[in-house]
Amino acid sequence: MTLRNTIAALSILAFGIPVQAVTDREMEQAKAIAAQAYLRYANDGSGYLDDFKASSMSELEGKLKTKEKENIKAFKSVKIPSDYASWDKTKLIEFWSVTFFTSPNLAEKGKIAKSRVKSRISAMTISEAPAQDTKEEKPAPEPKPATPAETEDVVPADDAMPSAEQAIEKQEEILADQNAIAEDAQAREVKRDNGNTIWYVIALVLLIACVAALVVFAVKVMKKQSNALESDGYGENHSSGTSPEILAALKSAEKDNNRLIESIEKLRAENVSLKRENEKLRLELEKIRSCQPAPTRERRGARPEESAKAPAATNSQKMPNVIYLGRANAKGLFVRADRKLVVGSSVFILDTRDGLVGTFHVIDIPEVVDMALDHPLEYLAGGCMTKDIEDTEGASSIITENSGTAIFEDGCWKVLRKSKIRYE
Repeated sequence: MTLRNTIAALSILAFGIPVQAVTDREMEQAKAIAAQAYLRYANDGSGYLDDFKASSMSELEGKLKTKEKENIKAFKSVKIPSDYASWDKTKLIEFWSVTFFTSPNLAEKGKIAKSRVKSRISAMTISEAPAQDTKEEKPAPEPKPATPAETEDVVPADDAMPSAEQAIEKQEEILADQNAIAEDAQAREVKRDNGNTIWYVIALVLLIACVAALVVFAVKVMKKQSNALESDGYGENHSSGTSPEILAALKSAEKDNNRLIESIEKLRAENVSLKRENEKLRLELEKIRSCQPAPTRERRGARPEESAKAPAATNSQKMPNVIYLGRANAKGLFVRADRKLVVGSSVFILDTRDGLVGTFHVIDIPEVVDMALDHPLEYLAGGCMTKDIEDTEGASSIITENSGTAIFEDGCWKVLRKSKIRYE
């Protein structure tokens, strides 16, 4: 093969491989995706963003409420590289799902959105880079007359997405939310174990300090008594019986010293015993957590009044499948779960078939509805979403449009998907 043929072959290979290049529009779309996911996790009351897909920052900012307008300031303060026109899709995903969220200006809660950002930007289509100009220009093809089919409006890619792809996207978002909740729960468990270890160390240090103080006190007492004897001139002949009073004082001091030593030994033994008992209790607690049975079933559709009157389940009976849950906190964890309605604490009622996954909605009784409407952020925001969850003025009832979904993990129920409600 001649040199000219080799160069021609390499040129064909080089220009035959499509090269991706991020356009301004695609960069703006990726930025809007990252901003929407960040705002959703940074504020628990931003559920209204779930059903909205922004393609640009201006479109997104037009939908934001007061809290999100404050949070987006930190997002926009992060510097964006200007050379993104040379990026491919891999570099675009890496920046928005990894590099961008390392900024210290961002809220820690908002950084949980990394997995959702990665999945949504991965579904984007990146344009190919324009081909380089060649020396020989080919004549432009003659324009063909447009057919009626070509003149019709083109449906945007997002609107034309088949229902199966939409279901897959929603499932990926649920899995991303579940992974984020699991990571938060694991971090909280590690932090709690570290806190317990610190308290054990502090208790041990205090105990050692007490023992050392007692020893120093005993040495000082003995030295003081010895000095007193020497100053009275009885240092050499006190054992001969010439001074019974001093001999009695020495015996008393010796007894006190022995009692002090015995007390120190008892304290050491008690310290060892307490450490062993603490370790035993910790192991038993871990065993109980790992073997904790899931809730069994109760008659489906039972009313709160019927559940409250039902007899307590025996060991041979299955637990009910209706569970009364308290409010959900900022991490999506329900703060309590009861088998009976607890007025003043119960907010949601959960129905489960297997004790592992279930659906929940707000309990429809006047006491719970009035409590939730008076304090919507405290009792509803963690498990519900609506257009404006704080605007309860004039409302007297809560209508559940779609029940929420919860999962039982690590001994507690967690929110997978919030319940959709409206006020009336």
